[in-house]
Amino acid sequence: MTATLIEIETSTRLLATEVEDWLKSITEAAPAADPSPASTNTSGLDIKALAAAGLAEIERTDRASQTARTLARPSLLQRLTRAHRRPAARASLHIRRAAAVMATAGWSRTHLTDAAGRHCVLGALQAVDADADTVLRSHTHIRAAMTTGLPTRSDEWEQDLATRCRRAGADVSAVRRQVDIATHNDLFAASLGAVLELMETAAALAENAGD
Repeated sequence: MTATLIEIETSTRLLATEVEDWLKSITEAAPAADPSPASTNTSGLDIKALAAAGLAEIERTDRASQTARTLARPSLLQRLTRAHRRPAARASLHIRRAAAVMATAGWSRTHLTDAAGRHCVLGALQAVDADADTVLRSHTHIRAAMTTGLPTRSDEWEQDLATRCRRAGADVSAVRRQVDIATHNDLFAASLGAVLELMETAAALAENAGD
């Protein structure tokens, strides 16, 4: 069963508190004199820096999740007119609704939708009701917002993709954008926070374009 939003937020804050307490204990308990050879960290890892980086990533994800849910929340007028029940006709709305889905249900690195109900970027977009043209525009804006995870394809790969698309009657450019988004999600995205920030950048691009 997928964890509720309250359970997710509570677990995140408990983990952050534990890390903060641990950092406080090791800094307060650190000896003033030079450390003895027995107490020297021989692993080569900066545990304090790693813990601080982990805490920063937790806070980043928490902040991005809250932002994603807030931006996708329907207004009172939309609720009264039931506009929030209609399929997304604008790419910016489609992307933000998909971001809210991931912020609530969780993010998957390798599955459209996994057994726990978490989604990758493409899976979250599929989970939001929208027509095919809106989905295509959303892919375009997300692809435009990506600054990493844009692999260079060989000529052989491009030719093979074109052949497969022609056989299936699919648009080569549309399929290429989906492949690039999936590659970014599976290999280059650092965390849920990073993914949600990417989605909001793409939504802003769509909004600026009048979409």
